[in-house]
Amino acid sequence: MSENLKSLVDHAVDMGKKKADAIIARGVASSDSQVRFSESRIDIAKKWESQNLEIFIVVDGAKTGATVRPASTKKDVEKAVNDVVSFSRTLPDSMFYAGIEEEAKRYHEAPGNYDTKIDQFTEGSTEVVNSIIAAALDEGAKRVAGSIMVTKTETFFRSSLGPEGSSKSTGFELNVRALQDELDYSGQGLRSGTIPSAEKDEMIKAGAKAGRLAKEAVGAVQGEPGVYDLVLTPTVAASVIGDVPTRANPFVAMIGLSPLQDKMGEQIAPDMITVHDDSLLTGGMGTTSFDWEGTPGKKTTIIERGVLKSFLHNTSTARMFETETTGSSRLASVGMGARLLLPGASNIVFENGTTKVDDLLDVDRPTIHVTCNWYSRFQNAQTGDFSTIPRDAMFLHQKGEKKPIKNMRISDNTMRMLANIDALGNDRTQVYWWEVRTPTLIPSMRIRDCRMTAATQ
Repeated sequence: MSENLKSLVDHAVDMGKKKADAIIARGVASSDSQVRFSESRIDIAKKWESQNLEIFIVVDGAKTGATVRPASTKKDVEKAVNDVVSFSRTLPDSMFYAGIEEEAKRYHEAPGNYDTKIDQFTEGSTEVVNSIIAAALDEGAKRVAGSIMVTKTETFFRSSLGPEGSSKSTGFELNVRALQDELDYSGQGLRSGTIPSAEKDEMIKAGAKAGRLAKEAVGAVQGEPGVYDLVLTPTVAASVIGDVPTRANPFVAMIGLSPLQDKMGEQIAPDMITVHDDSLLTGGMGTTSFDWEGTPGKKTTIIERGVLKSFLHNTSTARMFETETTGSSRLASVGMGARLLLPGASNIVFENGTTKVDDLLDVDRPTIHVTCNWYSRFQNAQTGDFSTIPRDAMFLHQKGEKKPIKNMRISDNTMRMLANIDALGNDRTQVYWWEVRTPTLIPSMRIRDCRMTAATQ
């Protein structure tokens, strides 16, 4: 661990103890690299480093404040602490604060979340990208675009109430889009994980998948609005169905944005559906040994055999709801720049299915295979009414034929779709990209009787 990082955090806490009832400080040093490509060639390859100080304080009993800003000197730390203390004293008591972790505990280190060869991979990442592009072109793409982001992060935190700890992690996000001359004929390949040096072959396969889908999408025609069974790839399932367990959150329920707020103990999904939040998941992009307050990470069952079993809690919401924290505290942005300590998911994990994807599509009912989606929007987050636009390759399977279609929108309800799952694939995959910002490990799934509208409606 960087001694400079630790010294800055220690200085913040030592200073904050004299000015506030409690303070938590985190130093986060990151080294990032990105390679972007378009028109089947690399446009940009860049690297940058950052070091931020993150502070949460409690003053005058129940007034809370937080700040996140760059910091490299003790003078930066002193200004950050003074600013957040002064501002927080002007605020009313927080209605979402009832305490933070007060006990220092031992943390379990999750294996498989740091790549010792990360620097070598970063140095050779342009060669990997060229191989990804070549794989997509070999499968029939005319043009290839996308990016790969590689991160290395070191964290040290300390609370004035006792907890402290450190961690280091690595990760990568790959997004590949393959296109034909006609923009509607396209395909996507995704890959994410924590050990990029061991994932080169899988990255190349993601490029090949994008190229293959783009070629299969050639000739796509306007789809007919109606009610269809859907087979969602892990990418789409994570966005649509994976959103539901992320809302097993008392804060989200309290502000009226969760369809789960009054469903505890109810059967909300078929028996085949079991979902956990696992902050110690090996290879999880959201894995952490401790939450923001210093409570040890753990595995929490949200849905068990279709029944809603638990919400995710930090210390404050656990006290409000007279239960125990699940080690799920996060410093979350709320509104325009405000930050609160709130519960949040780490890695959403669906149990895998047993059905081959080809068998999911071996059907006698009109079924649409959706491989990618963008622009998910809720018309009513409290009930789960939403819409999302399938992008890239999409296929109608009907009467033994497979036909590429386009310009459709899923316009339905996440809770109803969750209840209508009738089969799970055996292809569970971690999904993490701009449409899915909570890492979600999920298989393909078939869902009965979903409403599809024209994308222009």
